[in-house]
Amino acid sequence: MATIHHGRRTHAHEGPVTVFLIGMRLNRLRKVRSWAPVVKAMPAMLQELAQDPQAGFLWHRTYLSGRTILVVQYWRSAEDIYRYAVDAQRLHRPAWKAYNKAIRKYPGDVGVWHETYAVPAGHHETIYVDMPVIGLAAATESIQVRSGQDSARQRMTAR
Repeated sequence: MATIHHGRRTHAHEGPVTVFLIGMRLNRLRKVRSWAPVVKAMPAMLQELAQDPQAGFLWHRTYLSGRTILVVQYWRSAEDIYRYAVDAQRLHRPAWKAYNKAIRKYPGDVGVWHETYAVPAGHHETIYVDMPVIGLAAATESIQVRSGQDSARQRMTAR
């Protein structure tokens, strides 16, 4: 069980950060042959990234909602994501090629999507109350809320 940090906490990070949301939807649940390879590929990629601090990958969390799987990822920069995505020596490129081949054979069985948010320094703030370390605080550093950081506006301008 995760350790609950009582009280109010925020994250400590002065620079930019990139939030990358990537997900898939099982459009046809019975078509396991179509979506199983996609489901299997993501944990391997996340493990590869976690083992390489130079990749720029900071942290992730996976969520399930109905037929949708969402992975929230934090990166140093969008350029780090792009570099990983096209690197033929990494797991993403062959997985993406296999997915594209499969959807031609079985169109509509599984959907994928992603969104990238490049957040400049000074344009992110967080608050965590009685929570385990999660989100941007897990990707960077979790700290106690200091004096003068009571409101979202104060936390945003304090960075």
